[in-house]
Amino acid sequence: MKSDDIFRTSVEVMKRLLGTSEVAAAISRARKRDSETNIDILDTYRIQINDLVREIAEAEATDNVVREMTVELKDALVLRYLRNRDIFKQTFPDGIDGIDPDPAAIWESIMISPLDEADQSR
Repeated sequence: MKSDDIFRTSVEVMKRLLGTSEVAAAISRARKRDSETNIDILDTYRIQINDLVREIAEAEATDNVVREMTVELKDALVLRYLRNRDIFKQTFPDGIDGIDPDPAAIWESIMISPLDEADQSR
């Protein structure tokens, strides 16, 4: 699957999950914060995001999960997505052959990288 198709699919999952306005609002808030604060948000919510991503990828209905998310967790989810999407682009600029075409699987593969799984104690 070409990288453009992977990213288009993953963006659609994010928009379906949070809504276009929530994604835009999270990006806007991230731009207003300094980079260190955004990194702290990612670190604070790292494990929670990993669990949430797995839950969402396996769930049929995600409405309750999203409704219960705090603004900070939504921001962390969007920050993680943007960071990992950039890493994915650099690592696989042409895409990946044989990737699972399921949109949730594509989104999950972007959202959870080995970096996100590692213990990142400061």
